[in-house]
Amino acid sequence: MRTISKDELTKILAAHVVWRRGEKEGQRADLSGANLIGAYLSHANLPHANLTGANLTGADLIGAYLTDANLTGANLPGADLSGANLIGAYLIGACLSGADLTGANLSGANLSDANLTGADLSGAYLTDANLSGANLSDANLTGADLSGAYLTHTKGVVDLGYPDGWRAVGWWRDGEPWVRVGCRTKSLAEGCEYWANKDNRREVVVALDYFEAVAAIRAETPETEAA
Repeated sequence: MRTISKDELTKILAAHVVWRRGEKEGQRADLSGANLIGAYLSHANLPHANLTGANLTGADLIGAYLTDANLTGANLPGADLSGANLIGAYLIGACLSGADLTGANLSGANLSDANLTGADLSGAYLTDANLSGANLSDANLTGADLSGAYLTHTKGVVDLGYPDGWRAVGWWRDGEPWVRVGCRTKSLAEGCEYWANKDNRREVVVALDYFEAVAAIRAETPETEAA
């Protein structure tokens, strides 16, 4: 693990800005394997930066600009990434357990095999994101946009497809099943009541019936969730 002083970090960030302008004096930020525990990187300008394997536990990355950055295998448990721009970022196998990603833009990001247990993704944009093999157990997905997201073998969520043309996803929060259909997020019980007897939402009702059955099975055998 590489230790980086505050002064060195400041210089790396400044050089990266110059590199982004295409000037020869600049240099792409290489923070791979760096120890950045608790680092203050709020609104940092780090698109295309190399942060593979970096330790950003508890770091302040509020509003950080990390488009197309490489955070493969990075450790970010408890980090604050609220409002961060992570469009197209690589977060393969990254640990984001308990991270605050409220309102973050993860459109097109690669989060395959990432650990997002207990993460707060409320209001986050996950359109076309790759979440295959990721663990979203107990994550908060209230208001999250999962349009076009890849959810193959994703733990903690159930892909309910596109009933009546709306993307539908089910998940568990604090042990209670929740659903998001289109732009509406509701507990499963509220959803079943809300969409019941709506002639133009018959497929949605069937999808919720399916999720209700899955939730009942997993309540009886919770170990299936971790399988």
